[in-house]
Amino acid sequence: MIPSPTAKNYCFTQSTFQPRIGVYSGRGASHSWLWFAEILDRMGLDDVVFLNERDIVGGGLDMADVLLMSGGDTFAIAEGLGEEGSDRLRNFIKGGGLYIGTCAGAYLPLRSSMPYLNRFNFIDVKISNISRRLSEDERSLFEKSSCSSYGCDFIYHVVREEVVLEMVHGFPGDEEEMIAPLYGGPSMLPSEDIEPIATYNGFTKRTRFLVKEELAVKTLIGKIAVCKKIIGDGELYILGPHFEHPHYPSCNLYLRKIIFKHLERGSFGVKKFFYEEGQSVSGDSLKGYLKDLKRGLSNARIQASGMNDVNREWLIGNKLYQTEKISVFLNVIWDKLKRLETLPDLKMDEERLWECIERSKSLPSVIQAIRHKMKEGEDTTSLATGLFENLKLLSACFLNLYFKSKRVEKERPMSRLIQAVF
Repeated sequence: MIPSPTAKNYCFTQSTFQPRIGVYSGRGASHSWLWFAEILDRMGLDDVVFLNERDIVGGGLDMADVLLMSGGDTFAIAEGLGEEGSDRLRNFIKGGGLYIGTCAGAYLPLRSSMPYLNRFNFIDVKISNISRRLSEDERSLFEKSSCSSYGCDFIYHVVREEVVLEMVHGFPGDEEEMIAPLYGGPSMLPSEDIEPIATYNGFTKRTRFLVKEELAVKTLIGKIAVCKKIIGDGELYILGPHFEHPHYPSCNLYLRKIIFKHLERGSFGVKKFFYEEGQSVSGDSLKGYLKDLKRGLSNARIQASGMNDVNREWLIGNKLYQTEKISVFLNVIWDKLKRLETLPDLKMDEERLWECIERSKSLPSVIQAIRHKMKEGEDTTSLATGLFENLKLLSACFLNLYFKSKRVEKERPMSRLIQAVF
């Protein structure tokens, strides 16, 4: 059996080419898009922007080469993007764009007759982990989080954590088998409309079975886990497992191969993302702003740490959020903020930075209110919904600043060289 990977720090060799990468962080996105932020950072890919549904409808994909869509609530994503967002996405792909969807992002372009999802029928393939008829006995096999309504059907999940994949049509030099984490992504049946890339091939000691192993085998083994489809000049890669999870370097490397293989189909790195440039702040003024941001984050982290041992979750839309996910958002910002503080001559957009500070200041009191209501046995769903929305907006705003600062820092030596020459 393939040994399980362990969490570790690693980095990839940086490339001269910089594809322009959009990461969806809008309506329906949960927290796993933060994993994309982490691995792109490690890969040295800095031309990254975090887009919500309004950005995409407003033309945010026009300057992008790649769109990364991770996990969350597929229905909410589809509803948020709407018909115009669907048209924008289809035109982006047909025009040469690369779409990589994992988990909810994998379900989105698959064939469906459901309202909202039926606008995104880009791929004609059937899902194996779907059933129109589940008996009461069958439903009782599933935990609350492993079976969800899908119109008249039910999407059901048979395992969580690790699965073994067999690479049936990968890149030259790929491993024959890979381990990847599965958290609700689809398993697909063969179709003439897709090119299979990997199939589910087995389990590991870390696999968490949600049903009897025989049903898990029937649902997954031999079914398609990763596939590809070409539309016009562009490509869609659909991945049931989360290849973007930072603890699985082999999977991360495969995503990098997909992106740079697509590089050969067009001209990446010619243009830059368009940003509305506001007044920048630097020097002691910037240090003061960053100190205010750290204070808000620190207070929020203290409040959130008191909830990490509380086994509580909220159903927001069709997605379950656990208390531990609060710290996931906060720690990503905290860690990358420390990285920013090491950059010399740092300048940042004052308006966006101020937005981050204001959002961070509001977090501690909301988390404290949730803790108080939980102790009193009161419903906290409304407060949690607002909290996670704020965390998502704060993270996207900050990460846009972060990646922009990295790009500027990387470009600065070349700018200095040109000044020296002329």
